[in-house]
Amino acid sequence: MAIDFVTIVTSAAVGGIVGSGINFLGQVLERKSRRKELLLGKSVELAIERERFVYQLAKDDNREAIFGDPAIYCATYYRWLEHLLDKRELPAEAKEKKPELDSSLQPRRDC
Repeated sequence: MAIDFVTIVTSAAVGGIVGSGINFLGQVLERKSRRKELLLGKSVELAIERERFVYQLAKDDNREAIFGDPAIYCATYYRWLEHLLDKRELPAEAKEKKPELDSSLQPRRDC
């Protein structure tokens, strides 16, 4: 009778530990997934805002704007934000890159 009770308690304890471990693993994976989703969302917002900024700047200065591929900007911002969260600093690529607004803006030919 005592052995059955010990077996039942041990089985319950092992089941609880295994269940908790699986639950913890699920939480870790969910956090990683949500982090990536948030980074992607913010990267898309930054790429869109960059295009709006260049458009408005070109409009205000009466220039033509050359827009790059927003997917490239989105991927770049994603890498930069991911590195910023992981290492707590911008990557060397972002530090070396200077704002190149003048290369995005061209004088209008019809002026």
